[in-house]
Amino acid sequence: MTGYLEELRVRAKQYGMTDVPERLDCIVEAVIYGCALPVYAREEIDLIWEEIEHEQEIWSEPPTEEELQLRHPFFDEE
Repeated sequence: MTGYLEELRVRAKQYGMTDVPERLDCIVEAVIYGCALPVYAREEIDLIWEEIEHEQEIWSEPPTEEELQLRHPFFDEE
């Protein structure tokens, strides 16, 4: 079973959000070294979770016909 932060890292990587692991590390370090209160760290982590969920929604929407034509301009040509 993976932990909450590890799941965030895995999901972020899945959706190409390469900055998330570094952001999580900074949050954890800030709490460990006393620069941030845990409650604020939790809020920041929750915001990251929301960003990942938003990205997941974008990835799960099927492309429109126009988007498909832009990605594959020669698909309909015979």
